[in-house]
Order: sequence, then structure tokens, then C-alpha cells
Amino acid sequence: MSAVTFRKTSWAILAALTLFAAAGRAAEVTRVVSALDDSNGFDFNLTASWSHDAKSALIKRESESMLTSGIAPDLKYAQTRDVLNLRADFGILWDVGLHIEAPLVLSDSNTLNFDQGVTAGTSSFINDQILPGATGTPQVFKSPTRRGFENLGLGINWAVFNQHRDDTKPTWIVGFDAKLDVFKDMRYDPANPTGNDATGLGYHQLIASTWVSKRFHHFDPYFGAHYMLPIRTNGSIFQDENPATQTSVNPQQQAGVTIGVEQIAWENPRGDQRVTIEARGHAEEHFAGRGYSELWEPLSGSPGCTTTGTGTACRPGLDVVDDAQGNPQPSPYPGVTDIDAYGSFGGDLGLNIQVGQYIRFRGLFGFSVDMPHFITDANAGVDTNHDMVVNSMDKAEANPIYRESIDLPGRRFHVEKTEIWSLLLEGSIMF
Repeated sequence: MSAVTFRKTSWAILAALTLFAAAGRAAEVTRVVSALDDSNGFDFNLTASWSHDAKSALIKRESESMLTSGIAPDLKYAQTRDVLNLRADFGILWDVGLHIEAPLVLSDSNTLNFDQGVTAGTSSFINDQILPGATGTPQVFKSPTRRGFENLGLGINWAVFNQHRDDTKPTWIVGFDAKLDVFKDMRYDPANPTGNDATGLGYHQLIASTWVSKRFHHFDPYFGAHYMLPIRTNGSIFQDENPATQTSVNPQQQAGVTIGVEQIAWENPRGDQRVTIEARGHAEEHFAGRGYSELWEPLSGSPGCTTTGTGTACRPGLDVVDDAQGNPQPSPYPGVTDIDAYGSFGGDLGLNIQVGQYIRFRGLFGFSVDMPHFITDANAGVDTNHDMVVNSMDKAEANPIYRESIDLPGRRFHVEKTEIWSLLLEGSIMF
């Protein structure tokens, strides 16, 4: 072999090794911290991300009128939400990392207005006095602006396979997260609308997830799946008032999948620099259960309402139930309702920039929709004596959180045309 041929062959081998080394870099969703490596004994990442969501939906209602049938227009819902998420990742073992995060809600508020063609005289929401005093001029309802930490997140990720170490295998990560409800929970009291601006959900979230990515030349496709199990906290708004007859108690469970790809637009492996364009789609199932619907605050009753004519009056049909003798008793409605199962679908488009070994940035712009679903759909109770009828006066049969005024077929609220626009901006410092 001549010297020229030897040099050409050497450069070809070096180029190939460089290419394969670049192929080992995983997608952002499968980035993992590690420890006990020969060249890097300990990884530590600090990440701050800001997300902005703008949600809109139409709230309709079943009609019992002889003049109309089906579902009639009523309200328009709009929500904006801004969250600053703070996260720290640190490696503890080879391709095993722990993380802690705290989402700080900067602002979360919503409004209700009349749907097109609806007036105060034709709105069943107004006519049923669900929100006493509401006139719809200029707004039917405006929530308090909520702020504060939502939960405390703890988690662990393990890279079962790591393409950066062995480019014959994909990068496969399995993870477990616990989002702990340790901060003040959300409540709404119509007698004191601004008295609670907390953001806590009233339940812990246990989340199992897995992500897989495999880079091929300039493309890095990935797949992810997750499942969330909620666990009610003591004293939360999700209470089991009668275990024998309350047919739904727990918050909604969730499961979802994500499929995406990163296209490597530019890369400098020696300088740990690269720019990728990311596109992904996702689908999520929200299982039937209790939850914070678009109407949870207006549906909430005042804890101190009375039926005696003094103080804040309980709303007939919502905050009052009859005892065994038929006498009305205060029972303020909790606000959270039985929500039907529904799916969510959407996609994101974004840009990832790694400036060097220690700094990276990420941005995603997305859009998603929720499928139409009922948001007040509690069962009347349990037919314990098998006479084919649930006796609403019998505590052994009646569901304590069932209200005919909103849960009876013909009076239920229905959400349609839900659209959510989102923006995520993220920056990380990596050591």
C-alpha cells in the first residue's frame, strides 16, 4: 500500500468513526444523565422551561324543551395558563438518573361568555341560577387568577440501552415519576371568589413512562408511552361520601403515546454542537372519572351556605338535598364532576439547539383537540334492593354527589370543539 493510499484509507476510517459517533446521539426525549463513567464521573443538569397554553371550548347542554331536542348552545370557555417548570437531573449510577422538579404556575385564569346567538334570557346556565347574580354582561363568569406551585415532582430514569455506548441498539429509557400534592389545593367559594388562588390538584400522580429512539444518519425517530394513576389526598376535594353508593370517586386516569422524529439540520460532533428540527404527534386517553371540568368553579357551592334565609343561600338543586323525611339540608356541591372518557389528539413542531457541551435550548409550538364529551354525568346511585329503581331518598341507594339538575339525561353539560394552542421554551445547563 502506498503512502497516499494509506492516508486516504486512514481519513476514510476516521470519517466513518466520526459518523458512527454522531449516530449514537439520542433524541432530546431520550437524553439521560449518568454517573461512574471513566471520562465523566457525575452528570448534573439544571433545566428551566416556560409553557403557555391557550384553550377554548364550547359548552352546550341537553335540552328537555318540547320545542328543541338534542344539545343546545350555551357558553364559550376560554383559559390561559403560564407555567415555569424548574428541574434538576443528577446521575447516580451508570445510565441511571434521578430528578426533582417543581412547576410554578405563574398565571391560570378562565372566563365564560355566551355562545353565539345565546342571551341571558335563553341561557339555561343563567336561568337555572347555577351562578346567582350572573347576567352575562359583559361576562358570565371570570375566575380568580391562580398562582403558586402545583406539585413537587420526584423521578428516576434508567437507560436500559444507550445508542451512545452501543450504536447497534436504540436508546431505551424507562422511568417512574411521582408528582406529590404537597401544596395548597384549589377551591372556589362563590361567596368569596378571590379567597383561594391555589393550584394544587388534591391528588398525587404516579406516572410510568418509556421512550425509545434510534438515529439513522440525519433522522432520529422516537416513540413514547405513559400512564398516570391519581391517588386522592386526605382532605382533598375528591371525597368518598358514601363508599356503598357513590359510583365514582377517584380522579381521571390518563394514558398516552407520542411518535416523533428529529431531523439533524446541522452538527459539529467535536464541539458538541447541533441543531435539530423536531416534529411529533401525540394521543391521550382520559378515562372516565371525577375531574376539574370547564365548569368546576361555577358549579362549586359555598361551604357555609344555608337553607334558613340567613347568610349565603344554598342553590336549589345543587347545594341542597332532602333527608329521609323530605326536609332540605345543606350539601354544598364540590365543583368537581363525573366526566366521561374522552381522547385528546395533537402535534408539535420545534427546534432544538445544543450550543456546546454545557448549554442547550429547546422550543416547541403545538396544537391539540379534545373529543366531545359530557362533563356532568354522575349515576343516580346503586339499586341495592333490585327493584329496578334508585331511590333518591334512601341513603342506602342514592349517590350523594348526584344532582338531577346537571346529571340527569336531558340536563347534562357537554363540551365540544376544544382547542389548545401551546408554546414551550426550555433551556438547560449541563455539567
